[in-house]
Amino acid sequence: MVILNRLDGEQNEAVSAMNERGKAGTRRRRRGKLKKLWIPLAFLLPALGLYAVFFVYPFLFSLSLSFQKWNLISPDKEFVGLANYIHLLHDDVFWISLRNSALYVLMTVPLAVGIGLAMALLVESMWKGKRLYRLVFFLPVVSSIGVISIVWGLMYNPQVGAVNALLASFGIQGPNWINDPAMALWALAIVGIWKGFGYNMVLYISGLKSIDRSLYEAAAIDGAGRRGQFRHVTLPLLSPVTFFILVMSIISSFQVFATIQIITRGGPNNSTNVLVYQIYQEAFQFFNIGAAAASSTLLLVIVGTLTIVQLRLSQKMVHYQ
Repeated sequence: MVILNRLDGEQNEAVSAMNERGKAGTRRRRRGKLKKLWIPLAFLLPALGLYAVFFVYPFLFSLSLSFQKWNLISPDKEFVGLANYIHLLHDDVFWISLRNSALYVLMTVPLAVGIGLAMALLVESMWKGKRLYRLVFFLPVVSSIGVISIVWGLMYNPQVGAVNALLASFGIQGPNWINDPAMALWALAIVGIWKGFGYNMVLYISGLKSIDRSLYEAAAIDGAGRRGQFRHVTLPLLSPVTFFILVMSIISSFQVFATIQIITRGGPNNSTNVLVYQIYQEAFQFFNIGAAAASSTLLLVIVGTLTIVQLRLSQKMVHYQ
């Protein structure tokens, strides 16, 4: 019995020692995982700090202002709840600017994307001069928006502008572009398309270069012509690039401001007044910061909703393919 008790005691001590070693090993592994986690976090902290200071805090501050009444000058703010949002829903100018923003997006995005894709296919099919054409088409993207707006404003002059002079050479009488409510938004959309399609072209060129040429050879062997190859090979494989371009183009079109501020100032008769310009007017002309913050919050909701819808549609298209 003494021997059995001693063996049981030694066995229990051995089991306890094994458990302690197992726990110590588990603690070491946890410390190793935490160390591995903290190393990348340490590198990310400066960027996360800047993001919090310049994006998260301004967003939260703007969101809080949308529930307050403030004139930007007085230090006192008054909490008004949803009054700013209710004011916007009953403001005719807000609905006009929302309609103009939607029209501007519909005018610019499809054409800028389509022209960008067409120019990418055209440039890549050339034997010579690819770099030159890429440079020429991309120059508007990197040019100053202020300079571009001033130049286009002069070109739209109905008497001495280059646009109407070009139309007159073909026997067409040009309209009064920026002073006609029916044409002013189209005039700004043309500027937006001209400035944006070069960026889309470069992205599509990078997408075209990533497509394996053997896929075109296989499609040709199966009897697909140029149209068939474009429809069944090029377009499906460019869908990630197209999705990115659509999202960025819609966001950029909703944020148009400089061309409107310089060329039309929202006129004539609010025909070019868009959401961002309406936010600017509420904040820095009428000093109604609460309404401006509420408009910017609604703009964020609209753009975010459109992005989510595009993401869902893109996922469904990929699943269907």
